[in-house]
Amino acid sequence: MPARSLIILALGIVVAIGTAVSLKNRMASAPVGGAQTQVLVAADAIPAGAFVRAEQIGLADWPEKNITESMLTTANVQPTEYVGAVARRAIRAGEPITQGTLVKSSEGGFMSAVLEPGKRAISISVDPTSGNAGFIFPGDRVDLILTHRLGNGDAAERASETFIEDVRVLAVDQMLDNPENKAVLAKTVTLEVSPKQAEEINVAKDLGTISLSLRSLATKSVEPLAPDAGPVSFDDVLSNALPDDLPPSNVTRDTDVSKVITPRGAAGTRVRVLRGGKEPEEIEFNPEGMKSNAPM
Repeated sequence: MPARSLIILALGIVVAIGTAVSLKNRMASAPVGGAQTQVLVAADAIPAGAFVRAEQIGLADWPEKNITESMLTTANVQPTEYVGAVARRAIRAGEPITQGTLVKSSEGGFMSAVLEPGKRAISISVDPTSGNAGFIFPGDRVDLILTHRLGNGDAAERASETFIEDVRVLAVDQMLDNPENKAVLAKTVTLEVSPKQAEEINVAKDLGTISLSLRSLATKSVEPLAPDAGPVSFDDVLSNALPDDLPPSNVTRDTDVSKVITPRGAAGTRVRVLRGGKEPEEIEFNPEGMKSNAPM
């Protein structure tokens, strides 16, 4: 046999052997027929910082030889353990869930994972009245109302104003989830706010009492005040001399609630009348008209 034919034959044998070996390796790595274990995967895409729902955690068969130490399997965890956990990063649908990808509420760093970028967490004290009788749950959105006194003594004025709107409730006491939706008479509520709002809340704590007002899920966010609205003094609030850009409905004075409180700066209801040749007398004005008092 010519040498050239022998070389071609040898090369053909080498190629055939290489193909057979490659095919054998592929079949060995295929899941069919190999030992498999169920691992936790994302049934749907999970955004970073989102609370994980039960339907977002699924199971998938995975070759045991390809399982890494960081993967979560049914051999060491239960899928229900991670319901209510928070995703540290975005997880794609079908992606295996690994240790450190989700953080549970009992683990350190949970609150920082819940916060949106640039936001802060701050807690305020509440009672059954200021906390909406326990019907505020994590995930709800609320407005903050400050009730305080202006001035001292008998001349003190009382006012109530909504100073922060549409913020998210992160936790009620130390609960970050309420799967049974039961009312809880909490002592503290933790809110997600901006750094500036956190400062405003700390000042408001010193000024008076903060109450929470629950917003409807269908309520649209209120546009912030125009930056050129200018500062508003307490005298402006009480005299109703408010900038046009500030909604008057955000401020309620004591005189708006009680009709027996005389508005600040209003004229008195009693006047002294002097008539020529007659004794001075006081006239009192009331809703029914005038009445004359005894001569002074």
